[in-house]
Amino acid sequence: MSNFYSLLKKAYSLLTVLLLPMLMLAQPPAISYLTEFSGLSSPVDIVNAGDGSNRLFVVEQGGTIRVRNGATVTQFANFGSTGANIITSGGERGLLSMAFHPGYNGITNRYFFIYYTDLGGNIAVSRCQTTAGNINTADLSTIVNFITIPHPGQSNHNGGKLNFGLDGYLYFATGDGGGGNDIPNNAQTGTVLLGKMLRLDIDNTSVTYGNYSVPADNPYLSDPGIDDRIWALGLRNPFRWSFDSFNGNMWIGDVGQGAFEEINFRAAGSTGHVNYGWRCFEGYESTPGVADCTPVDYVKPVYDYPNPASSSSAVTGGYVYRGTEFPNLRGYYLASDVYSGETFILWPNGSGGFDSSVQTSSVSFIVAFGEGEDGTLYALSQGTSTVYKVVGIGGIVLPVSLTGFSGIANSGYNELKWKTASEQNTTRFNIEFSKGGSLYARSGTVAATRSVTGSSYQFRHYIDNRDDVLYRLAIEDDNGAVTYSQTIKISGTRRNNIRIYPTVITNNLLNVELNGRKPKSITIINTNGMVVFKTDISNAFEPLKINLPPLAKGIYIVELNADGMLQREKIVVQ
Repeated sequence: MSNFYSLLKKAYSLLTVLLLPMLMLAQPPAISYLTEFSGLSSPVDIVNAGDGSNRLFVVEQGGTIRVRNGATVTQFANFGSTGANIITSGGERGLLSMAFHPGYNGITNRYFFIYYTDLGGNIAVSRCQTTAGNINTADLSTIVNFITIPHPGQSNHNGGKLNFGLDGYLYFATGDGGGGNDIPNNAQTGTVLLGKMLRLDIDNTSVTYGNYSVPADNPYLSDPGIDDRIWALGLRNPFRWSFDSFNGNMWIGDVGQGAFEEINFRAAGSTGHVNYGWRCFEGYESTPGVADCTPVDYVKPVYDYPNPASSSSAVTGGYVYRGTEFPNLRGYYLASDVYSGETFILWPNGSGGFDSSVQTSSVSFIVAFGEGEDGTLYALSQGTSTVYKVVGIGGIVLPVSLTGFSGIANSGYNELKWKTASEQNTTRFNIEFSKGGSLYARSGTVAATRSVTGSSYQFRHYIDNRDDVLYRLAIEDDNGAVTYSQTIKISGTRRNNIRIYPTVITNNLLNVELNGRKPKSITIINTNGMVVFKTDISNAFEPLKINLPPLAKGIYIVELNADGMLQREKIVVQ
């Protein structure tokens, strides 16, 4: 019976897609792939440095990374057997991903991170630096291992994508360890890091983990049965996934076994427990050959599609397009199937879910998507060893293009401001707020101007704002459908009363006024992102006078942890 309902649901979804143009709902553009450059060797990932250089970096599975600077493609690094010799490759193993530190500038911060299978077949994440004075090569002498995750027995299902969130933390997703049906049940075992999404603070050290620490708001800190580093459970092989660069929403392509491929979604600002269901579920259905089970905190995928054995399907998670060259493509999420070459397109349906469309393509073996600094979307094919530019033609523009959303606390009220680049069929902006992050209430409504060139808006919310408040915009169109903006946090005035002074240090003495806040620790970070001093102040009393060790002259960041929140201030040591 469950298969009958599954088929009925698929048929309904297909019928919905076919009827969309007639119903005058959002219709996605036609997607095509334009050759950008080729001549690569088993490419698996493509990223930018975020430093304003507009360079593209292509990761090759055998261990090399190539950089495209203008029209020139050169070798950036070699971590393979003829270089640093730290990886093992073949099958699903190899150098699988890279990500630049959010503060990377090639001068004071030269950090980037790599994800790979090491010489023992384990999953590893290491940090490296670009060469001083040459941003187009890596300095292999600076490699530092951050984490190694045992991957015994099988060589497949290694996961393989690094991304930094808008919060500055490093996220990566691991596979379940390989083999059929996840016999060890790794994905559902909280003490095992396989089959999970992990979230690490790589800018702070810790006694427990050495070169990194665990963010204070990771969801399982109080659960002794689940590792603190875990952000979500229940993944099979999330080889490619991404953040929406505009609002921080998380999109995960999770490769299925023999029944379904799936795409999972997690809204930005969500900090609750999440379990994506594997090995109990594959797509929306119970996994064949596994006893019925439903994990605690199970979250269903937002999209799945059948995986017939004849076509050996494998989903490649993609991105939400946020570029400017194709306005009709903005806001649409694109993914692909490695073998069939089909392109899957998802967009908000206004009711908390997503509509979808499937398009055929002449390009197959797409194993990764990536973004340029300007929002251009690229696709990477191992079949042709080519980087393609994603092109969107035609379609219907989504109702509103939001280009900015911010807020600030004032005496007795919070002031919100937002901008749009264009508005079509948009009726109003409903402002919603929350003090806990789970329940939202409406604080007011602002009518849309419906300007095709966009408008600027502001709104004052009169509220007791001594504590932090979360805000989001519920954007309503002419049909009453609603889409949500990113969630922003306005720090409470209580927090703003904290004083860290002086800003210029001449005698190694730092003063802190907490005004009733409960302190935990003080950390000093240099411009390279390294922790040079950290002390526990949980038992200290005001006024706090922190005796710093002798520090080299220069600029530092003071990070104060108080009441579970971080406040950062810049100081100058003379």
